[in-house]
Amino acid sequence: MRNAWRRVWVGVAARCETALCVAALCVASLGVAGPAAAGPAAAPVYDLVIAGGRVMDPQTHTDRIANVGVSHGTIAAISARPLQGARTIDAHGLVVAPGFIDLHSHAQYPFGYDQQARDGVTTSLELEAGVFPVAPFYAERAGKTRINYGASVSQQGIRIRLMTDIPSGTMTSEDPAAAAKVLALKSVWAEQPMTDAQIAKGQALFEQEFKAGGLGLGLLYEYEPGAGRDEIFRFFQTAAKLHAPIFVHARASAQATPSAISDVFQELIADSAATGAPVHICHIGSKAMGSVGLMLEMIDGAHARGVDVTTEVYPYTAGSTLIGSALFDEGWRDHLGIDYGALEWPLTGERLTQASFTRYRHDDPAGWVIIHSIPEASVDSAIEDPAVMIASDAVPYVDGHGHPRGSGTFSRVLGVYVRERRDIPLMLALAKMTLLPAQRLEAISPAMRRKGRVQVGADADLTLFDPALVKDRATYAQPTLNPVGIPYVIVAGVPVVDHGQIVEAAHPGRPIRSGA
Repeated sequence: MRNAWRRVWVGVAARCETALCVAALCVASLGVAGPAAAGPAAAPVYDLVIAGGRVMDPQTHTDRIANVGVSHGTIAAISARPLQGARTIDAHGLVVAPGFIDLHSHAQYPFGYDQQARDGVTTSLELEAGVFPVAPFYAERAGKTRINYGASVSQQGIRIRLMTDIPSGTMTSEDPAAAAKVLALKSVWAEQPMTDAQIAKGQALFEQEFKAGGLGLGLLYEYEPGAGRDEIFRFFQTAAKLHAPIFVHARASAQATPSAISDVFQELIADSAATGAPVHICHIGSKAMGSVGLMLEMIDGAHARGVDVTTEVYPYTAGSTLIGSALFDEGWRDHLGIDYGALEWPLTGERLTQASFTRYRHDDPAGWVIIHSIPEASVDSAIEDPAVMIASDAVPYVDGHGHPRGSGTFSRVLGVYVRERRDIPLMLALAKMTLLPAQRLEAISPAMRRKGRVQVGADADLTLFDPALVKDRATYAQPTLNPVGIPYVIVAGVPVVDHGQIVEAAHPGRPIRSGA
């Protein structure tokens, strides 16, 4: 394991730098409710009480049986003593964990949110692709979203806006018609370089949208073969000025070899080191392929020397993307190290041939394809690394077809990698799904300092699961099957999953923005 990264989650004293953490430790050590609590004979005080659960906080490493009192969307008490509330959930036998935070989900629509909620997710963010402009994204979800939501500023969207006549720079992937229209112009916005003047305008637009609430910059580098290294460096410079993280889908490597893949990672680390911009490399399993170990060493070494670089992984050996995207431009078999038969068309379940690939790419460019390309050993090593976060890369479902990661990522980690295989301890798994994602954003979004923890004063975003039963059920053939063993999911103190069922009337999701 990487000792330089272990300090991210090991050691209570090292992690208790905030008043929030200190308060939680005081409550835990005294075994008493917070100051708002009343005696056993008093009328109900808390809006919600979670009784008798195994309360686990990855920041303090607190792991004990306790009662949690929630008021006004906030954890108001953690106590060994009984608490009274307007409603009590019996959590005996269940873990009470921070709600899972997904930094990388493209399933930003009601069904996608519900699938993720059933998987224990309380905050779903679109950070890799981002959106442009950001204001409509937040406005469309205000007051009618089940879980917390947010997005970065889309660099691809900026390119589309500046290089085409399409008024909105966001490619809406759950709308095939809109996506097909944008893809039809990819030879312009994706495959051509921007001029110096366009780059400067793009930097200004990024700054404008970041100040409007965007959570950093989403950079789909591989989908923009026309983007030069100079352009990317300029965006890194702007991000550094704003202290904004860049969430990047790394560019394509020339071949699926360690040397070629190293070039890709070294560019991003060098840009971060040269500018000071924080960088988060998305889905290291699908980008590093069989070289995950080497790339993790590179990231670890850079981080140990002050470069702010992090990464994530999903627990599957297949990726997914639009078949008409630039990822499948000429040379894709070399840089992915696969052939046509590694591609699956989820609507039919068929493996593709050169003929069917060509037909679908022409007739249905906005159709999703599953890419079976990631070595299992690479996924395993990334999940076992204490610094690698868990993120789903969830994509929209089309008539119930798609990738299972949008329904089972987090329950799969808990069921397979924690319980069945015992590859990682439960507390570490929770840190990778809650605390580390929150910490990645809290420098620009203070709201994230109250998430990823089960502490007095933290937001009451909580996931209750049975550690003996939790497991994913979604498969490539049936990707929308919901997991088992997650009976309750709570957002801002409001159950959105109750006894395993979605609460249709509940829409407590809050926006996650920069500066808020």
